[in-house]
Amino acid sequence: MRIKLIWAGLSLLHLPLRAAAADGSEFFEKNVRPVLARQCLACHSSSASPMGGLRLDSREALLKGGSRGPAVIPGKPAESLLLKAVHQSGSLRMPPSGKLKDAEIAALTEWIKMGAPWGAAARASKEPPKKYWAFVPAHEPPLPEVRNTSWVKSPLDRFILSALEAKGLHPAPPADKRTLIRRATFDLTGLPPTPPEVRAFLEDNRPDAFARVVDRLLDSPHYGERWGRHWLDVARYADSNGLDENLVYRHAFRYRDYVIRAFNKDKPFDLFLKEQLAGDLLPGPVTEDETFERWTATGFLSLGAKMLAEDDPVKMQMDIVDEQMDTTVRTFLGLTIGCARCHDHKFDPIPQADYYSLAGIFKSSKTMENFKVVAQWHEYVLAPAPERENLKQHKAKIEAKNKEIGEISKAENEKLIDAARGRVGAYLLAAADVLRYEQTPLNPSASGGTIPPAAIRRAAGSFDHGNVPRVLEKEKANVPANAKGPFYAEYGITVPQPGNYQLDFLEEEVGAGSADVQVNGTLELRGQRGVENRQASPAAGGWSVRGVLNLKAGNNIIRLEHKSRFPYFEALLLTPLPKGTQAPLSRVQVSRQYGINPGFLANWVEELRRSRGAPNSVLFALLAYSQKGALSGGALAGWTSPAAERFRGFEPKSRQELAARYEELFHEADREWRKHGGAHASKPEGLADPQLEAFRELAYAKAGPFAAPPDAREYYPEPVRARIGQLEKERKALEESTPDLPRAMGVTEGEVADLPIHLRGSHWTLGQVVPRRFPRVIAGDNQPPIPPGESGRLQLAEWMAQPANPLTSRVFVNRVWRWHFGRGIVPSTDNFGRLGEQPLNQPLLDWLSLRFVEQGWSIKKLHRLIMLSSVYQMSSAYDPRAAEADPEDTLMWRAARQRLEAESIRDAVTAVTGVIDLREGGSLLAYKDREYVSNTARRGGADYDLPRRAVYLPVVRSSMYEMFQAFDLPDPSTANGDRHSTVIAPQALFMMNSDLVLNATRVMAEKLLAGPALDDAARVGEVYERALARPPSANETGRALAFIAQTASHLETREPDPAKRRLLSWQSFCKALLTSNEFIYLN
Repeated sequence: MRIKLIWAGLSLLHLPLRAAAADGSEFFEKNVRPVLARQCLACHSSSASPMGGLRLDSREALLKGGSRGPAVIPGKPAESLLLKAVHQSGSLRMPPSGKLKDAEIAALTEWIKMGAPWGAAARASKEPPKKYWAFVPAHEPPLPEVRNTSWVKSPLDRFILSALEAKGLHPAPPADKRTLIRRATFDLTGLPPTPPEVRAFLEDNRPDAFARVVDRLLDSPHYGERWGRHWLDVARYADSNGLDENLVYRHAFRYRDYVIRAFNKDKPFDLFLKEQLAGDLLPGPVTEDETFERWTATGFLSLGAKMLAEDDPVKMQMDIVDEQMDTTVRTFLGLTIGCARCHDHKFDPIPQADYYSLAGIFKSSKTMENFKVVAQWHEYVLAPAPERENLKQHKAKIEAKNKEIGEISKAENEKLIDAARGRVGAYLLAAADVLRYEQTPLNPSASGGTIPPAAIRRAAGSFDHGNVPRVLEKEKANVPANAKGPFYAEYGITVPQPGNYQLDFLEEEVGAGSADVQVNGTLELRGQRGVENRQASPAAGGWSVRGVLNLKAGNNIIRLEHKSRFPYFEALLLTPLPKGTQAPLSRVQVSRQYGINPGFLANWVEELRRSRGAPNSVLFALLAYSQKGALSGGALAGWTSPAAERFRGFEPKSRQELAARYEELFHEADREWRKHGGAHASKPEGLADPQLEAFRELAYAKAGPFAAPPDAREYYPEPVRARIGQLEKERKALEESTPDLPRAMGVTEGEVADLPIHLRGSHWTLGQVVPRRFPRVIAGDNQPPIPPGESGRLQLAEWMAQPANPLTSRVFVNRVWRWHFGRGIVPSTDNFGRLGEQPLNQPLLDWLSLRFVEQGWSIKKLHRLIMLSSVYQMSSAYDPRAAEADPEDTLMWRAARQRLEAESIRDAVTAVTGVIDLREGGSLLAYKDREYVSNTARRGGADYDLPRRAVYLPVVRSSMYEMFQAFDLPDPSTANGDRHSTVIAPQALFMMNSDLVLNATRVMAEKLLAGPALDDAARVGEVYERALARPPSANETGRALAFIAQTASHLETREPDPAKRRLLSWQSFCKALLTSNEFIYLN
């Protein structure tokens, strides 16, 4: 209980352990300023006469507002007039040109929640851009003179000690050996040291004892798992896409495993960089396995979140390019570049031209196989050449089946279309009838849950025949929607009198699906809801009218069927309609009445609906007649289509006569078109007569009334349907026998081209074409041109990996320093630009970066350099004088206490309890590639309670594992080299109540009690040694034994078995120790 209260108190704080370095300025520059510039500033800025007195070109002006008051109330989106205006839900509607996109509104909402930060010009360095420290190559700094030379173990110690001595401060004493081995072991492997490892270190009195520990840990395969996970934060690694289409990245794990191997092998960082940006282009003889490794490395560019259902393919491609550029530049150069998509960078010397020069490199690379809705990303096949060739031939066979199916379908569709074109008049009359029926809706028969006495109600799951899965919910059988069909359900319904009966569904999820409805073997309703008129029911989603059915007296068979997603409903209701009631007919029923195809009828209904209020529509006359009953008396006033001339003076006496006139004109246009061969031309130009061209254009429109309906195949002759069915069966057999070869996400060369500048970031307004090259602030103006026919990725990678590049080595060394000490020498680890924070000790950063390059870009040598220093080996001892002079410990006068990260906490729990599974690599995803992540309980189909190391658990965007969320795993959609730590209640709840912790501590307690003959005090000592790497004090042992005894006593009323009580009490003790601060923090 005491632990619970402590955690509850801490949860009220909900404070970060270290303040975030960034202040939201970057979010504003990338996501908000472009929206304001594009949509608002033409009317609301100092350069205009601000409408309503409102300016939106500064934060002060926003807060001041205009005639209606402040436009923005920081932290309160719901109360901000700006958001009310862009939502356009009331009288205030902005912008007048139309509603903003949902993503733009979401960005404004998030920005106001953040406090409406503006561009932080005040914090930007005043240094001339090209002389700014980060853009100047590192030079060898002199080693500082220090007084306390005995403290210096490494040259890097001099840089820290010199700064401390200048302030009159002293470093903390060295950490004791138990603290040091626990720190180093978690630091390098993410796992706790074992008791034998601790004892061996304590007993090793050689001067290089700690160096031997460091070398042992660097040689461990668990080193790559720990430090690979650090890199995956920056690489925004995830196992699913997130965003609009959260599809599974089934093969993303190969990139993760590549990263782990790279760290374990101590792959030089310059080569690591080159492989990720251009592994497919690197020269030199390599083995086939090395080729696969390099292909896999390019997954770095492919793993980002993408709007896969973006309707505009060019925008989708440019959004992907923008995400790749942002990640690449932020990761390797520590700069932000995204805001230069719309305008010159406000703070760093990156003009918009440089953005599009770099964008040309990425756009000339192939990340996607297509940009359709839903788009497909590129994957490499990691198999020997003969197997890849076999796969290619196998796919060619599948494609041949697709081609034959397509050709047959195209020929049959043309026959259906030709037949439909001959019945234009009937389709027009039928479509007008459907629209008229839709205007005479019926109400649900069970409005508010009241069922009429004469109605017949059947529970959805009570069907007499069918294959739909039944589920029991709310004590009623219903039908689920989450299984794949085809499905059907048949209900025997007996009625005393023949007549019209209204069919209603009680839906569990309003709008969650539909079904075709047959009555006694005749199709009456097809995949539609009849009249859309629902009213809420307390029992479920709502009653929905599906349509009106004509039933015979006696037994009727009502059959519901759907080829894929069955509607999720609880009950169906059949209610007799009073005689004389005007019963609306469905499209199927109307099409049967006119003897026409219901699929084409659906097209005509949509065309008529689109034509309402459209003065340029060919169908204006038909709609006018339907409203006024005649075409005289100015009924055609305002009709702007050229087709209007063909109706001048024409006054039909009936709808049928008008429909016949339309049919005659469509036929005339079709004859002229065929006469001139336009129907078969690759690029038809249209008819010379504008009046006939208006009819031809509608008749041949791709999405027009004569487009082949989705269910066209149902109207093919039976032999044709059988042939297509056979081909599909053969195709399915081929698909199921497709060789399952390993794959990896990645990029390759694409269509090479330089890009024009996109004015304000829009691909619709293009400016000057700029050559592919690198940011000039670093690379200069005289860059060698990128060879024609090459994207430039290889040249970009080589340029970034040059020792002379002022950013690459500095940025990575700073990341390693941050991952060791909890704060970078440049605290804004992902932003070395002028909006980032200044280095706390630039000479130290430069010295380390020069040594890093000098030692062959070896990451393991960099670890040794840092960890064998006195700085790393300090204790966390508190010094009141130092704390007063340097409360943030920026001078590093002591080792900062750090909370373990989410993965290390989880791995520590499974390691100290003895349940950890240390198998390496592989995927735990149960889903196939590109399947939707729909099950939030087991995201990606994975079991998150498995005791594998946390680095191998799937990271599912938009649906992250609760433990990862609670312990601050960063957003996997953006590069992040600086995790923050919070203290919140869900952390304690996980540690106390999760199945993982409960199962692990139970196993630990069982092993303790079943192990060698020990007394209870010795068992307490063993738990302390395993969990905290130290023995308990006498006082701690006494308190632990008292806690165990007290817990066993409290359990007497609930558990009569003494052995089980003893096990539960020891489990409670183990759990208490694993939830302690000492367990999840490092000194």
